[in-house]
Amino acid sequence: MKQFSYVLTKPHALHARPVSNLMREVSRFSSSVHLTHEDQMVSIREARALMGAGSGSKITVTVEGKDEEAAVAAIQNYFVANM
Repeated sequence: MKQFSYVLTKPHALHARPVSNLMREVSRFSSSVHLTHEDQMVSIREARALMGAGSGSKITVTVEGKDEEAAVAAIQNYFVANM
């Protein structure tokens, strides 16, 4: 299991289009991906449940599976570029 935290820098980071693009990025991997904001943990497939999180919110990403290292690297790159 790999985990990292990221503080959102964009005001609309977890809105429909960025979340859809993140889900597309994650779908390339077989590992399971969960996002945690405050006390709420959701699967990447349910990431829209976190759409209220905005700039300054801390998101913890947990990745578990055979390709978790590659998945974490791709997700971190996506967060830095888009969130």
